[in-house]
Amino acid sequence: MMMRRFYPLVLATIVSLTLFSCQKKQRQKEERFAHISILAPVRSLEPRFSHEKSMKNIVNMLYEGLMRLDSNGNVVPALAESVAVSEDRMTYTFTLRNSSWSNGDPVTAYDFEYAWKKSVDPKYAQTGASTFYAIKNVAACLKNEASIDEVGVKSIDDKTLEVELEHPAPYFLYLCTCPTYSPVHKKIDCDHPGWGSTLNPYFISNGPFKLKKWKKGVEISLERNPLYFDAVNVRLSGISVQIIEDPNTQIFLFEKGELDWIGHPFNPLPIDVIGDFQEDGALDCVEAYGVSWYFLNTEQPPFNNKNFRKAVAYAINRKEIIDHVLKLGETPAMGILNGELAVQEKPHFEDGNIMLARKYLKEALKEMETEELPSIVLSQRANPLTSRVSQVIQDQLRVALGLKVEIDQVDWPVHLDRVSKGNYEMGEMGWYSLLKDPIYMLDTFRGRHLASNMSRWEHPHYQELLKKSDAEIDPKKRKEYLRQAETLLMEEMPIIPLCFNSQYYLKNKNLKGVYVSPLKEIDFRYASFSEE
Repeated sequence: MMMRRFYPLVLATIVSLTLFSCQKKQRQKEERFAHISILAPVRSLEPRFSHEKSMKNIVNMLYEGLMRLDSNGNVVPALAESVAVSEDRMTYTFTLRNSSWSNGDPVTAYDFEYAWKKSVDPKYAQTGASTFYAIKNVAACLKNEASIDEVGVKSIDDKTLEVELEHPAPYFLYLCTCPTYSPVHKKIDCDHPGWGSTLNPYFISNGPFKLKKWKKGVEISLERNPLYFDAVNVRLSGISVQIIEDPNTQIFLFEKGELDWIGHPFNPLPIDVIGDFQEDGALDCVEAYGVSWYFLNTEQPPFNNKNFRKAVAYAINRKEIIDHVLKLGETPAMGILNGELAVQEKPHFEDGNIMLARKYLKEALKEMETEELPSIVLSQRANPLTSRVSQVIQDQLRVALGLKVEIDQVDWPVHLDRVSKGNYEMGEMGWYSLLKDPIYMLDTFRGRHLASNMSRWEHPHYQELLKKSDAEIDPKKRKEYLRQAETLLMEEMPIIPLCFNSQYYLKNKNLKGVYVSPLKEIDFRYASFSEE
């Protein structure tokens, strides 16, 4: 009798413990954070600063713009419920869906207008201001030739935003996916202008995650935002971002299971230690729309001579560098556009053509009225892999052309400052597109005055071709103008392209649903962990 009474209790206890265990496992599964790392501290999480490399992808987790990229890289509506485009392709009218800031306030068209105009106001503009050039009067405003009120962004009401462009821009909706195009809460920014630099009561966002913890130089912790308009489909509880300045330490922590993702698009993996991962198939890779190249200072000799620039470009053997130094599946760059951005299949010039290089050098020396070979200073960031590439180029130019090349290696901030200010001769740099369109890369050289144009090169016919492409609605005709522009660029050679890169990374095998874009963006919106 006692056993009969006890048996239901035992059974109930077992069922209860089993249920508790299942619930605990389910909670652990539901509360799973993704652990990632970046190399450098973040100075601000305000969208207008998000053009800076270390901030871009974190800002993208915190904010949502009018449009976003889906898992196939296509532009789809985000906070824009719909968009209407005028017949001349010059005016875009966005109707916003109902959505909220993480404090519960509604996101309005006025928040977008305020954020975009502040981004291009000369008093506040950061490097990300360049992403707004397609909008009417932005370029003029940044040069103080037009007022902020003349910029083509206007709120019709809470739910309607009207945008006028300088010219038809078939890539404009792609621009709207950039983190710099995110809204900012107008009232909070006016009342508390430093809100984006620390964790404080006024730091709010409207994306899939919100800020939970921020310890400068150490850690940034994000948690799921329950007020995000698509929160029902966000499965991660949050994302933990560790600031780890040594890539080898990142690999160590990844192997211990303390990090779920290392490598691109946050930072490159050190080549010396990833060979084993490559061999056992653990290394993942996606294409990147970008190129490693060398800016040439066209305002100073010897690179103010076109034939000298071409001599150096043709003498470099890119395949040799890729096969024996880089060894990560890069491809020789005989232009500046790759993948879906490419406007021409045929290479613009021949890799490692020493005979032609010597011919160009002979013509250059004649034009410079000298028989003495000039020396070259190759400036680069302090990086072991970059140093090896530079040493190979140094040797190739010595053997092919008899040129003496001095390698000047400094820390990245110093290197960037020197090249930006024109205090260099030949400067190493990586360049990536922010758009799924050729215009971003080609626009770098539109004018000598542009901060991005570190070669200081300018050509009236190149400008004319880009201007024609701006006004052209027919996609085929526009592509032809862009093709001619790239051909001219490679004929003039204000930069020397080296190779097209890929994005390599290591991730937890159970982490699914993460999208890595060729534009070097990463999206954890719909990521989750599968059963281990």
